[in-house]
Amino acid sequence: MKGKSSFRSRLQGVILRCALISAVAAGAGGGVAAGEAASPWPSNVPGFAAPAPGEHPRLFFRKGELAALRAKAETPEGRAVVARLRKLLDGAGGNAMPKQHRPEDAPYGDRSQPVEMPEGVYTMSHAAGYGLLYQLTGERRYADLGRECFEWAWRGIRDRDAKGRYAWKDPQGALRAGVVLGWYAVGYDLCYDGWDDEFRVKAARAIQDYNEGPFQSLPELARGARHHPGSNHWGMQVGGAALALLAIKDDPGVDMKMIGPLLDQNAKCMIRNMTEGFGDGGFFAEGDGTGSMSSHIVFLPALQAWRTAAGKDFIASRPNAQWMALRWFAQAVSRDGRADFWPQRGGYPHNIWARGDISGAGYFSIAFGVLAPQARAGVLGYYDRFFKAADEKNGTPFDTVSPYPHHALLSLVNWPVGVEPIDPARAWPLAFHDSKHQFFLIRNRYRDDDDIVITHLGANARGFIRAPADRQIQIRALGKKLGWGRLPGKITAFDTRDDGSTIVQTAADCLGVDFSGASGLDALIALTGEHGERTAQLGGRTISLLMLSKNKQLPEVRVEDDRAVIGGQTVRLEGGRIVFGR
Repeated sequence: MKGKSSFRSRLQGVILRCALISAVAAGAGGGVAAGEAASPWPSNVPGFAAPAPGEHPRLFFRKGELAALRAKAETPEGRAVVARLRKLLDGAGGNAMPKQHRPEDAPYGDRSQPVEMPEGVYTMSHAAGYGLLYQLTGERRYADLGRECFEWAWRGIRDRDAKGRYAWKDPQGALRAGVVLGWYAVGYDLCYDGWDDEFRVKAARAIQDYNEGPFQSLPELARGARHHPGSNHWGMQVGGAALALLAIKDDPGVDMKMIGPLLDQNAKCMIRNMTEGFGDGGFFAEGDGTGSMSSHIVFLPALQAWRTAAGKDFIASRPNAQWMALRWFAQAVSRDGRADFWPQRGGYPHNIWARGDISGAGYFSIAFGVLAPQARAGVLGYYDRFFKAADEKNGTPFDTVSPYPHHALLSLVNWPVGVEPIDPARAWPLAFHDSKHQFFLIRNRYRDDDDIVITHLGANARGFIRAPADRQIQIRALGKKLGWGRLPGKITAFDTRDDGSTIVQTAADCLGVDFSGASGLDALIALTGEHGERTAQLGGRTISLLMLSKNKQLPEVRVEDDRAVIGGQTVRLEGGRIVFGR
């Protein structure tokens, strides 16, 4: 592979101004190339004006943006999302409290028997849903419904969760306490102007003084006192607490001597979750299903709120947050509203792309809130190509499959209405790696079942749940799945081209993936060492070759001097590095 790729220039346009990912020199970390000065993390949002005490809304949009949001709600996309939101709230027009909630006498907890509930049943984000209707219409009746949601919560009405684990009172663990507190805080933010002063103060103090047992107080949640960033529980604690802190900051009745220091501590926790739990390529310490929980249930929306409500941007100056959102698209081969995400590493694989629940929902609506413009256009292209028709057919337009109103809220706020979608292959790099977890992904395109996706987890990822290192490189290609070869050790170089062709080096070995088509194949993969039937001796070392093609007739391998010739492509070794085409 000749010279430096255009990876850096592409990435600066795609993953915000200065976020360089994965093509880092040996010893560089955090996604910033060796020798390059790290920009502040978080960075300050240019021109930010802090909300005044009692100024709402503030978490996902400001009052000055309300006119534009109301106009957006009148577009075809907006009308579809608002209609879906109304149905989720009460099963009809969203003008009343839900006709059903989880039975108050039903056992709850991880060991309880599931109680399945239909759509339109009460959830922890109903207050937020009614609050959005209040903001869109200005009709106080919706703020009154949001107030009633708080009163239900304080009475002990639990969320629709089949096992009743999410609730204001007696949530099952700190992770659920954080999530519940965070989404009720969004309801507070959106309903605030429609409440009287007495109830505003009551609600603010209820959020501030929240304490449902050990590790379930607002200060403990904000600091991540329970567990550590390598646990999927942690992102939900600190993310939910962030929404709560940002919602009540400086409001009447709030003790800023308590809240101010907690915000400073929570900001550090945001970074810890993205660097100690996740890495710079979006891989999580416990794997995929748990990573979906730690990123999407509340953490990524909290990063959006930090930017909107506090002027602190945790997204622009590092790649970590954006790959937490993008990796779900990059690793999936999708069609007809379904995503085949393979392999599923680590714990809780049932959460991955579980769009009808809370743990794997909102991949699009949440991503749009944390991505750079070009990446947003690529995610829109992905949605339009693989999901839009199926969602419309199912009556769940614009990523509103989940029964939780906050996903519809985020869809309306974040959907890039009027943006021209682009091919995801032009929107972000086709290959990237996570330097913390030694994970990489290499892809050729986003088109159909014949897409080629190559991934490898080179080291054990450990949280409370373990994601063991792969024994082989995992390849999904041309409708088939296989494991081939091994690439142990820390990645020391990762160089990629615009078409996804990539060279990956470790201390002892090298992998080369060629998507150029010069070989006459869909993909030509070369790996140092003996890993299969097709091998060549080059420079005193064995090189194994894997040919991926829909054609049954594969080209022969000829060794000429110091290179192997496959069709019109050549492979050679230079200093232990695989080189194509020279």
